[in-house]
Amino acid sequence: MGDLTLFVIAAFAIVVAGSALAVFADVIVRSTGLGALWFGAVIVALITSLPELVTDVSAVRQGAPDLALGDLFGSSMANMAILATITLVFTTRRLLQRAALASILSAMLAIALTALAIVFLAAGSAPAIADVGLGTVVIAAVYGFGTFAIRERQNAAELDGAKALVTGMTLRQAQAGFVAAAVMIVLAGPQLAMSADALADQTGLGETFFGAFALALATSLPELAVSVSALRIGALNLAIANLLGSNATNMALLLPLDIAYADGPLLAQSDPGLLVTAGAAVLLMAIGTLAIVLKAERGRLPVDLAAVLMLVAYAVALWATYDASAA
Repeated sequence: MGDLTLFVIAAFAIVVAGSALAVFADVIVRSTGLGALWFGAVIVALITSLPELVTDVSAVRQGAPDLALGDLFGSSMANMAILATITLVFTTRRLLQRAALASILSAMLAIALTALAIVFLAAGSAPAIADVGLGTVVIAAVYGFGTFAIRERQNAAELDGAKALVTGMTLRQAQAGFVAAAVMIVLAGPQLAMSADALADQTGLGETFFGAFALALATSLPELAVSVSALRIGALNLAIANLLGSNATNMALLLPLDIAYADGPLLAQSDPGLLVTAGAAVLLMAIGTLAIVLKAERGRLPVDLAAVLMLVAYAVALWATYDASAA
């Protein structure tokens, strides 16, 4: 099977599975009272981030840490570009204006974790435990505390308020469907990423830029599929929580990648372009968070200014990443 054919098949499978996952997740949230923000930011985000985990573990084992790190930071950038894009496409939803303020908890956790990663990347060296850097251990610990805080502080009244489009589905059926869709994403995600890698192998792009751009877009397809499907059924907070939660999860994945990397602490392997990519991810998340806090209306503008600003910043960050990697 050719790489292009594999890419198309894997992409189709992820779109189908991601759409179903959002529906099943919405039923589970409404049936259990878990809360769309916590469930989307932790459980759904973890599942949609599994392609990054599988792909990037393979990359570090093959001696390509810049590719793996570029994918993680680039995926956080791509998720914010997805948020901006669906904000502009689904204009009547007014995503950034209607997002629950509790979404800021997920956003701040993702920003804090990425900022920590920048600190340890810039340091270049740090204490290690059995070749695992202290930085990735600290980031994983903060992630665990942060997700617990989100669960504890989540307002029970933050459910989207939309009418469920699925009727007659029991909680058991939703749970079984959720697991099946998750398995499909886990199986198809790495195939999508690896086929994308093979298709772009002859481009001559550096590992950091390719990871931050092409590979990141490929591994972010599950987040796109889930978020679009969630918006279609009216689960606005689930869509936003998935994107912001995935950014936090991406940083937590640094620990298993560090464990898989055999040549010392992972964050000590720092291409200059990684700092640019990570910093850009923080900037994009800050813009989105500020838009949610201010809840600024479009006014006379035909588009959401914050969403446009995020897309412009995304494009500039890609250029800066390429420039820094090529230096």
